This record gives sequence, structure tokens and C-alpha cells, in this order.
Amino acid sequence: MICIYYHTNDPSKRKAVKWLTAHQLTVHERNIEKQPLTKAEILDLLSKSINGTADLISTRSRDTKALQLTSETITINQLVGAIQKSPHVLKNPIICDESKLVTGFDQEKMGIFISQQERKDELADLLLKQAVQTRHFAFPI
Repeated sequence: MICIYYHTNDPSKRKAVKWLTAHQLTVHERNIEKQPLTKAEILDLLSKSINGTADLISTRSRDTKALQLTSETITINQLVGAIQKSPHVLKNPIICDESKLVTGFDQEKMGIFISQQERKDELADLLLKQAVQTRHFAFPI
């Protein structure tokens, strides 16, 4: 199952849900403003992120700037408390399964949630469509 944590129902979140359901993946959506993340959930997200807090914290967020969240000045416990208090410090949406994590909607990155064969099939379909379009415009029949 894929979990989508979000604080704003923005286009990026909606595109992610649409993409995942189009690939027949079970999606569990959770508004973290209404149902805040627990300390264990936040630590789990951090453990899944390849680049630590850089993958999760939105540096452009007004809340992040107001709380002056910088990796040099904050402990993990302080960060967890800040996230629980103000979920807008997180990027939106956060998409994860048991071991992988993606923030925002990037179709290329979303591929980690589907099998390698499905990715190959999608690429083959895309290349076929491209070839048909190229022939159509380059060599009219």
C-alpha cells in the first residue's frame, strides 16, 4: 500500500493520487493537518529519505522560515516537535511505501512504486507513440 501524507490538496497531490490509482496501486491518503504525524511516523519518514531532512523539509515554507529550522541548529526531537506543531514545514505531498519515499509529484520518480516490467512497458509504449508521431509528421502517407 502507498501512503500519501499531505497538508494541502494541491495539484501535485491530486496528480500523484491519479497516477498511482491508474497503476492499480492501493492508496491511503492522510491529511496531516487533521491527523498529525506521530513521532514514530516522522522518524520512519526520515529513515526512508535518502537525503535526510533535505528530502522532507520545505525550505521555502513560511513556517520553516518562521521557526528558523536549519540542520545546524536543531535536534531531531526539536524537528519532530516542529513538524507535529506545524505540518506545513514538510514538502507536499509525501508519498511512501514500506521502504521508499518520494516528495512532490515527479512522474519519473514515481516509477519506483511500480515493477520494473511495468516501467519497461510504459517506456516501450511511449517510444512507440513517439515513433508513430515522428513518422506521421516526417513521412506523410
